[in-house]
Amino acid sequence: MASSTNQAAPPAAAGALAAAGGAAAVAVKRTRDRRARRSQADRARAYRLRRGEDTADGVRRVARGQLDRAGDRLDAGTAARGDLDAAVHDTRKAFKRLRALVRVSRDALGDEAYRRENTIFRDAGRRLSGTRDAAVLVQTLDGLTARYRDELDDGAFAGLRGALASEAEAASSALGDDRAAVHAVQGTLEAARRRVGGWPLPDDGGLDMLQPGFERIYRRGRRALKAARKHRDTETVHELRKRAKDLWHAAQVLRPAAPKAMKELGRRAHALSDAAGDDHDLAVLRAAARERHAALAPGELALLERLIARRRRRLQRKALSHGRRLYASKPAALGKLVG
Repeated sequence: MASSTNQAAPPAAAGALAAAGGAAAVAVKRTRDRRARRSQADRARAYRLRRGEDTADGVRRVARGQLDRAGDRLDAGTAARGDLDAAVHDTRKAFKRLRALVRVSRDALGDEAYRRENTIFRDAGRRLSGTRDAAVLVQTLDGLTARYRDELDDGAFAGLRGALASEAEAASSALGDDRAAVHAVQGTLEAARRRVGGWPLPDDGGLDMLQPGFERIYRRGRRALKAARKHRDTETVHELRKRAKDLWHAAQVLRPAAPKAMKELGRRAHALSDAAGDDHDLAVLRAAARERHAALAPGELALLERLIARRRRRLQRKALSHGRRLYASKPAALGKLVG
């Protein structure tokens, strides 16, 4: 006689198992559907034109994608105060990408629309700059002390770091409490999204309508490199960084025009931007340390400035080396990748 454990399950138990299996299947399907919708949304928001896509439609789609990403991040950041700093950082990056997009589209948009959008996106980013700039000072000091830790005593620059960290926390709290500023930026995003559909882009233009803007971005970078090589200082290297970042973003948008060439161009522009950006952060840290010298122990300001100067020399050489390779082509020759 078979044991009871081998007997068929009673009807009630079998029904429960079937119901559980059905619920699990429904849950799996819902999860799969959510992932598919997120994937579809991510593709729609991608900072890149698509092969075969109408260029005007693509520029508008890319712009809406950045506006939507910024809006979602800022909404999430204000709902959870602990994420506000990251949300601000992501929102500012979206504004920079939007400005690069209108720069590469400038000739197609026309000067009036270009200037309007560029100014609006610039000013909106500046509204959020205080909290991010304060946080970068702490990160820059931490990175410098980690790099030269073998040359430093334990607790070096602790007073300055404490002062900077307190200011960063206060700036973050102030922005979290300043609902008017956050709402103003959210309003800017919503208004810009409504305007995008009316951007005066040619309906029948191909990728070549972006060629003049792309060449202009590259030409400005070449001029910035020439100025930085002639007079290497904080302002010229920072200008080179901004121009390289524009080129990096333009290469991202135009990737389908020449995938391998644009990928390599973007990689080099990104490397230059990183080196020059680190240099600028150190220049800002030096100025902040001088203003807060009372927070430093005797001799620490001179030591900090020596370390900053040493690191900046290396970063500037690195940035100029990247620049020589990045801007070796003639603008018109590079523009043919788009045209």
